[in-house]
Amino acid sequence: MVLSEMDAIAFAREAEKEVRALDSPTQARLRRNLARLAEGAAGLDIKPLAGREPWKRLRIGDSRVIFREVDEAEHARYRWLVARVVNRRDLERAIKTL
Repeated sequence: MVLSEMDAIAFAREAEKEVRALDSPTQARLRRNLARLAEGAAGLDIKPLAGREPWKRLRIGDSRVIFREVDEAEHARYRWLVARVVNRRDLERAIKTL
């Protein structure tokens, strides 16, 4: 998966490593759903992380994408920052690192 194709989405270094560790079908599914997020599509399984505003999580199968919206003053090119891409069983541990 070429992360640079996601123009509206910035990836943290940790998230890039986690995406590269995924198998090809999961990477493709992740790319499709992140493209939908960048387009503002409805119907994605997104929930705010309780007690961790402004962070949200996107469910894609067994994977969870932890992300937040980027303020224009912070960076005009990107709309979203993906901090982590983890398996659902590792979500609580990943949230603690935010």
